[in-house]
Amino acid sequence: MKPDHDLCRRFGYAMADRQLPQTSQAIVLAVSGGADSLGMVALTRSWCDHIAADSAYHLIPRLSAVIVDHGLRHDSSAEAQQVASMLKSKDVEVKILQITDAPPEYGLAEWARKKRYELLAVEAIKQDAVLLTAHHADDQLETVEMRLSRRSGLRGLAAMRPEVGHLGVRLIRPCLGFTKSELAKAAIDAGFAPVSDPTNIDQRFQRPRLRADRDMRGQSGVTDQQLMSLCQLSARLIDRTDDLVKASAPTMFRIYPQGCAVMAKHVLKEKGFFLIAGHILRHMAAKPYPANEDAIAHLKQRLLSDQAATLSGCEWRQDSQNRDQIIILREPDAPIESIMLSEGKGIFDNRWKINYPHQVRVEAIGDRRFAQIRRYLPQVDDWPGCMARAFWSLPVLIDANTKNLAELDRLVLDDGAIFPHLRKVRINSHVELMSDFSMARFLGA
Repeated sequence: MKPDHDLCRRFGYAMADRQLPQTSQAIVLAVSGGADSLGMVALTRSWCDHIAADSAYHLIPRLSAVIVDHGLRHDSSAEAQQVASMLKSKDVEVKILQITDAPPEYGLAEWARKKRYELLAVEAIKQDAVLLTAHHADDQLETVEMRLSRRSGLRGLAAMRPEVGHLGVRLIRPCLGFTKSELAKAAIDAGFAPVSDPTNIDQRFQRPRLRADRDMRGQSGVTDQQLMSLCQLSARLIDRTDDLVKASAPTMFRIYPQGCAVMAKHVLKEKGFFLIAGHILRHMAAKPYPANEDAIAHLKQRLLSDQAATLSGCEWRQDSQNRDQIIILREPDAPIESIMLSEGKGIFDNRWKINYPHQVRVEAIGDRRFAQIRRYLPQVDDWPGCMARAFWSLPVLIDANTKNLAELDRLVLDDGAIFPHLRKVRINSHVELMSDFSMARFLGA
């Protein structure tokens, strides 16, 4: 059985808009087992079948469904296995990933979302794949309502975009033009039996409350179509302003692959300051949500008074060697957790995409290791003082396997610490260290 022809046709257009399959031969599908994600699986399967039958395409994308088990409900593992068995019966490759960290006492929903996307992103990186989620039109409406209640600006009201870069992967939402009921129909038509998540009707969470109040909102004169039009208009305006901000670089600001940025001080007095500051923070910030305009206004006042300031995990301070520019870097005292990457690929500190051929541990360089390697860094003595601290937050790879180390052309210390940003290059009869971020790429640059 296959989904309705019209749904398949619309889904094909959505994938073509993202230039698929031309731009990726591997697709990871984020699957929960609900009707939304199973409908996406059904439509993606049908899309692949269409590609296979079309002689114009020589390669058929490889599909892999990924289920993340949060372990927050007593039956979550059994449910994940049930969904996996259902997908396998339809010849869909599937993997179950488990969150092993202990959940926090507060902010459980945001913690679970963050962990889910971290695991999904790492799996997509391992497979060199794009990541598809089943967010749909009803989700988009709820997002706009939530943003309105929080007095969001245009960027918030633009809500979810069809494609974003997230933790080093292409995150694509091909179902934003479909309603929840349409995805449910696609799932049932394909022979799937969706499971029910009780949190979807739990009134302790905001989205279920919005769903319950939807009819009441309609009676007040605020229709779904009005909210969607607001979302689409905001998205168009944001696209235009983003183009203008990008065009202003590098004369007004620049983001460097070392994980830091500089901004011309005169931007503080320009009308475009809020746009430029917001752009820098979206690429530099360690925190997941954008700062509001009140926080950015406070930042501006401190910088105009020649005071250092912090915002969204970033430190903003005047360059001690160039009074005409502001340096932006990760807060030097912010704790950075180390991670173990069993296959050498993943995300470190939500900011660095690691690509190493073997199992490796990733830590921040820190002040001690920086003192050991500073003699290898060109012009380090000419750096502003805070730039050395920016270097402390860069990742260092720890590999105790001497065979692996012998194959590298990177700076390696005796304890197995690899500095992936410094590649050895032979120039005539001597070796110099050159910048190279291919093993650890800063996602903001």
